Amino acid sequence: MSTTYDQLRVLYRTVLLFATVGLVILAIGVIQFAYFEPFGQSTGLTARIVGVHVYNSDSGKVEGPDRSEFPRDVEFAAVVDWSSLPDNVVVDARWYDNFGTVRGQVGPGTPASLADKTIVPVLVPEGYHFILPGRYTLVVERLQQDRAVEVLARRFVRVDR
Repeated sequence: MSTTYDQLRVLYRTVLLFATVGLVILAIGVIQFAYFEPFGQSTGLTARIVGVHVYNSDSGKVEGPDRSEFPRDVEFAAVVDWSSLPDNVVVDARWYDNFGTVRGQVGPGTPASLADKTIVPVLVPEGYHFILPGRYTLVVERLQQDRAVEVLARRFVRVDR
């Protein structure tokens, strides 16, 4: 009977160990969530993304209609209407690729300081001739103390192979 008792004790301690590890992981997750998504930060603001267009890197201008899909050999950029936001916030706009790498950015700054920077191009990675295929995400964020606290607008674009 002592072997059964010892097996139950080992099993019980193993379950307690896993439960403790699970609680520690949960507590770390809650702390990270509270740090990166502070409570009470929602302002209800929304930014306006005018569109995503073909980008001419030589002239620095966009051309053509709004699109959500591009081939690899075509550069593209988003046009953001900063005037739709109040001047007492700090914002930026960033393009992210599939891997979460920033592939283009405008800001941070107030909407008034970014008024002449309405075009947010996707940059071709260094050493490459074309944009990498995949899904790109444009995110317009409100910042506080150099940390994004609220997403004001989001747009997805697909780059074909």
